[in-house]
Amino acid sequence: MFRANRLPSLAALTALAACGHWVGAAAQSSADPNWTLCQNADPEISIAGCNAVIQAKREKGRNLAIAHAQRGTAYLGLQDYDRALQDFTEAIKVDPTYAKAFANRGAAYGAKQEFESAMKDFDAVVKLEPKNPNAFYDRASMFRLTGEYDRAIQDYSAAIKLNPSFVDALLNRAGTLAGTKRCAEAIPDFTRVVELNPKEPIALVDRGVCYETLGRDDLALADFNAHLALDPKSFYGLERRAAVLFRAGNIDGALADYAQAVMISPNSARALYGRGVAKKMKGDVRGGDADIATAAALRSGIAAEMSARGVKP
Repeated sequence: MFRANRLPSLAALTALAACGHWVGAAAQSSADPNWTLCQNADPEISIAGCNAVIQAKREKGRNLAIAHAQRGTAYLGLQDYDRALQDFTEAIKVDPTYAKAFANRGAAYGAKQEFESAMKDFDAVVKLEPKNPNAFYDRASMFRLTGEYDRAIQDYSAAIKLNPSFVDALLNRAGTLAGTKRCAEAIPDFTRVVELNPKEPIALVDRGVCYETLGRDDLALADFNAHLALDPKSFYGLERRAAVLFRAGNIDGALADYAQAVMISPNSARALYGRGVAKKMKGDVRGGDADIATAAALRSGIAAEMSARGVKP
């Protein structure tokens, strides 16, 4: 299980439209206060301002397209996908070269799980802006969402070629590679992310999991330590580090991490089972058996799962 999953979820598609990748050019009639309202981050304020701009019928071409796209983005933020689609479609009708409208309509289609239509729009963005790394990044995220991992990797790679310091593209390519059992290929990307942003906890913990997968518990432990230094209450980091410590024979350290993990997520079968095994090894048989029984009730196959990770009585 990896955590490098910045974009490919239906909820995140809504954020894609407002993330700043496709900010429209400033409207020429910027002296009109309604334009300021139209571009407000609050969806309700934005809709009111854009309504005024559109209803005034003074704007044409790209400016009118921007007004519709801004209002569409506001509707998208409110999860009113049908109205968002209407506005993005109108923006495209007014200005068929406006990449933002295609990108955001693609996000709206994706949020409605109309993936074929979404992909057509993201294809259009790439054709309109073939030198924009965000065009490839957003399409890659759609490929990843629909399970087309090789095509996602190709597009993340295209984005990285255009912008070698594109942290999110590197992180998501790494996550896609790792999630498709290509950890050896993913590690250089995770490492590059850490070089670019040493305080990126996801890259550290996911690189640690890759090192675990490749049998390098020493490197995994170093990454989990660094991850937890940045995010001390990370359940995932604590649970992963606990297993590494357990395999290394550091039962006290493993027990401490599993205990913290259970405090954060009391119904985690992995943390409860690990704590139970560690308790038993420290002589608390009754407490250990109780934890193991609770874990088994939560997940029937937990003993086999944890045994495969080297955590067993």
